[in-house]
Amino acid sequence: MSKLLNKKKGKSTITGNNKLQKFEKKWQNVVKRELGYLEDYLCESVRSDDVILQTAALGLIEAGGKRLRPALAYLAARLWGAALDDLLPLLAALELIHTGSLVHDDIIDVARLRRGRPTVSYVHGDAAALYVGDYLIGRAMELISVYHEERLNLSLNRTVLQMCQGELKQERDFFRQQQTYRDYFKRIRCKTALLFAGSCECGAILAGADTAGVDSLWRWGYNLGMAFQIIDDILDLSADEVALGKPTGNDLRQGNLSLAVLYALRLSPQQEAAELSKLIECLHNGKMSALAPALDLVRKSGGLVYAVQTAERFLYKCEQEQSLWPQSRERQTLADVLLSFQQQLNRLATVN
Repeated sequence: MSKLLNKKKGKSTITGNNKLQKFEKKWQNVVKRELGYLEDYLCESVRSDDVILQTAALGLIEAGGKRLRPALAYLAARLWGAALDDLLPLLAALELIHTGSLVHDDIIDVARLRRGRPTVSYVHGDAAALYVGDYLIGRAMELISVYHEERLNLSLNRTVLQMCQGELKQERDFFRQQQTYRDYFKRIRCKTALLFAGSCECGAILAGADTAGVDSLWRWGYNLGMAFQIIDDILDLSADEVALGKPTGNDLRQGNLSLAVLYALRLSPQQEAAELSKLIECLHNGKMSALAPALDLVRKSGGLVYAVQTAERFLYKCEQEQSLWPQSRERQTLADVLLSFQQQLNRLATVN
């Protein structure tokens, strides 16, 4: 894999913007054309006699999203020739698990926006949002009950359990400045990477892939998920609110110390590190005026570049897996997914 941080006179350069634009168009075509039936299936899957459940769940589905997890499962299954109709319950279940976890996230984070819209907890209150999230995950488990694949059911059930553990760990780690990089990686593994891994794994299982193929797709999805969460954390610290669809710096405001923040606390010059530590403590005490200067210190520390480089290493591991897969159009699309992540990191390296 080519290096993303091509340094010249101290600055990073961007290459391949045309390739990234082509991929984004191609990805939209995959979701809209090949997974078009999924949207109707999702809407039918969340219908309820309860007005709040119906309104909130449908609103979440209609708000859109990249449908990344079901799309990865679909492409993984198509590597071995599986048909879309056989996959719909799994694809819907993956999206509902993800969406339910976002509803729970928003309660914990006291978030007001999600995908550019007011969150369920903001509109209906925390108690109702809790049940909406539970309902979505419960429906997901009901959907996958149609399959009689032991590894698939174990994979998704284990993933949901570990996602819960990741959320609890994140809450315990809020504002804990002594946490390690390893703590951070364990947290994002449970919160994000395992669902990516499980999506790819389950798609391959339903397609009848051999054990080596299933395991390879799991590893690819896992490493992609780790990179995805690191990129998301970088964007939370560096993107503008309109582009992000939620307030910039929301994680830091809530005490969720991501990789770049931990780097800044440990490797900034002593005075800057001490100042950042004080600002984080101010945020812990509810002084939101500390957010802007804290973000500024993180951005100046080199922590964002370190996070970019770390995500790049996970993407390199993804690339190593792709040689094990059958040659097909879907294999190229998954390779393009990886390329898009690489190009996004390239852009982030230049900005930061």
